[in-house]
Amino acid sequence: MKKSLLLFSMIAALCVTGCGVSHSSKGDEASNSDSADSTNINSDNSNNSDSSNNSQPNSEPSAPKQEVKNGNFTLLLPNDLSSMSKNCKKYVDDMRAQQRKLIQEKGAQADYYINDLYGTNGVDITKGVLPSTKDYQDNTGGYRDGTTQNDYLDPVGADYTKGEKSDESKGIEIEFKPADALKNKEYTITYSVNADLSNAKTITTNETKINIKNLLVNQKYYYKVTADGKDSTLADFTTGDYPRWIDARPMFNVRDMGGYMTSSGQRIKQGLVYRGGEINNKTGWYGTQRYTDDTGNSQARDGHIVSQTDASKKAFREDMGMVNGLEIDLRSSTETNGYPKTKNYCNFAENNDISYKLISISSYYKGMQNNTTQIKQLFEAFAQADQHPVYYHCYGGADRTGVVGFMLGALLGMSYTDLVIDFELTSYSSNPSRNYRGHLRNGPWNDWPGLVKYLTDTGSNNLGWGTTKTIKEGMEDYLKNKCQVSQETINKIREIMLEPAK
Repeated sequence: MKKSLLLFSMIAALCVTGCGVSHSSKGDEASNSDSADSTNINSDNSNNSDSSNNSQPNSEPSAPKQEVKNGNFTLLLPNDLSSMSKNCKKYVDDMRAQQRKLIQEKGAQADYYINDLYGTNGVDITKGVLPSTKDYQDNTGGYRDGTTQNDYLDPVGADYTKGEKSDESKGIEIEFKPADALKNKEYTITYSVNADLSNAKTITTNETKINIKNLLVNQKYYYKVTADGKDSTLADFTTGDYPRWIDARPMFNVRDMGGYMTSSGQRIKQGLVYRGGEINNKTGWYGTQRYTDDTGNSQARDGHIVSQTDASKKAFREDMGMVNGLEIDLRSSTETNGYPKTKNYCNFAENNDISYKLISISSYYKGMQNNTTQIKQLFEAFAQADQHPVYYHCYGGADRTGVVGFMLGALLGMSYTDLVIDFELTSYSSNPSRNYRGHLRNGPWNDWPGLVKYLTDTGSNNLGWGTTKTIKEGMEDYLKNKCQVSQETINKIREIMLEPAK
């Protein structure tokens, strides 16, 4: 097993040619292999988002933007290629810094087993999944109490009726200066993954600074600005290598499962499987819903919001490409509160062009232990190529959804660090009353520590993954032996969802 870590860093490059400008930057990647396995480690560049226009200032201090001019426009090339907020990006960067240290100390394979993420003996891996701020290991064994959460979470409350919070996707900022003759005009920004701008998307605006959201991650985009038939220089940028947020507000906590590297050296394809919060056509709670928080206090649970708007429908159908896809609802039949209008199609459908399935499961180890029939149904749905894309959700996209994400990501070969990141990013969503999920152990819907215990304990009722089999091997065994998922189904899911890394 290799013990060394090979870092491949790609930094921003500016290249002026006769026809355009290149401005590309990718997140740092470290690829380690032991036999056929490799690990993706990312650093300071970032993620992205796709075609919703939202003028929003960048809260991160940044260097002056590079300028590229022709007679019509001056383009200010984006220098922050992360669509994440500052604190959300800090969380991912800190987790991946620990990942690099773990691999340096224990070898390339270490992060494909359930591990403590801290590399020290005697650390209780069930205590939580927050990164340390003190040289890799703090004196709490990786667990950080509530008073330190603001190191990562902005002290900003969410107005969930509007789906607004600072700690979510902010997009890639496109800024330009028109020549005097083109000031105060209507501008069209055209962008595409193709250099000839084929299959492009467009945004029309009167502003000279916009954010483009929902872009693919780790992807080069080409763009130009036009007004009165006059074009800017053709320029490009490459989005960073971070998890892909989707802005589909007022739907909340919507993310792409794609983009992550896996142990096979392949990436999970983007645009095939999404996870998130509910699609709901009513408001208000039906009955009293309360839970007990970590301090023992009784709290009112979040209310439902109307998530079906023109904006969310556009994001769902166009940016997420859900037409001819499938919505999987993990909620109970009572909790759906009359959604959808019928039992066979999503409420965003037109002429029944998005299907719907209700597959109710419980959270954490209780779901994995008691809902094996439903889990089999889930994975058989993931294996149906003609049903993709798939959007699966519970209420908040946190716990039931988080466990399904863990199971699917594990089967595809994600590292433990990336599985934890995918689970914990709910903390940054516009869903109200969500904090660090990995610390919660009171109540039926939040027990990450109990899940880890179920996976690692060696008793007769637990899985006993430990360090003797990888997470991928353990999940395959669980699905086949506990849920009766066939090897053919497992192979089909991997065939559909994995692609060669760029």
